[in-house]
Amino acid sequence: MARRRRLNRRGKIAVGLLVALTAALFFFLGGNDKEESQKPVKSASAGVVEEKPILEKSDLYLTFDDGPSEESGRLLDILNEFNMKATFFMLGPHMENHSEVVKRMKEEGFGLALHGTSHQTEEIYSGPLAPLHEMVEAQAILEEQTGVKSSLIRLPYGSVPYLTVEMRGNLSQKGFRIWDWDIDSRDWELKDERFIQHTMERIEHMIAAGEAPVVLLHDRPELIDYLPELLTFIKDKGYKTGILTQEMQPVTFHCEGRCHAYVANEG
Repeated sequence: MARRRRLNRRGKIAVGLLVALTAALFFFLGGNDKEESQKPVKSASAGVVEEKPILEKSDLYLTFDDGPSEESGRLLDILNEFNMKATFFMLGPHMENHSEVVKRMKEEGFGLALHGTSHQTEEIYSGPLAPLHEMVEAQAILEEQTGVKSSLIRLPYGSVPYLTVEMRGNLSQKGFRIWDWDIDSRDWELKDERFIQHTMERIEHMIAAGEAPVVLLHDRPELIDYLPELLTFIKDKGYKTGILTQEMQPVTFHCEGRCHAYVANEG
């Protein structure tokens, strides 16, 4: 009987040790998982492991085409007043004419991207290599001014229909990433407060559907006056704006049989 009691005590001790070891192992593994979740995400491509930072998700992405302009400084002031970010798809000659504001964009953490040099359909879509040549030229201008070699591009009037599959391939081979948009503000068409109402409705609809829209706007003096109303709406809704980056998957229009070479007098 005494021997049986000793065995029972030993069994209880063994069970207690097993429980303690299990708890310690669970705590170690749980803590390690948390630590791993804070490390950069790694992706393997062609046998090369590339560090990719974890991106903080934003609710929407404001983008401005055609600048910089004489009013770009005021545009930046307004964005800073509302503590919001945006990405600027800029034309090479305009960057040369307004280099100080381009440098300011970099210093203040705005997104720097490319829009080519001519903004003329008959030039940028004139041949298979024409879009690539314009983007390379704009890229060199931006890098000379800021030290930033951006690969983010947007084609004038969007990538459909005149950016052919061959043109897309040429751009991709040189590392350029083509960005279009989810929401066209129609500021270029409406040119008054109507584009603000249209844009607010579309933003609210897309965010409610769980999407983070990329909004097309333009860096033009006659449109900047209406911007505070849009930013007030974004702020009141508690939406967070961000900038486009190399690590993000671009929003790009798909050809789906619609892309074709530009023909003079067609566009």
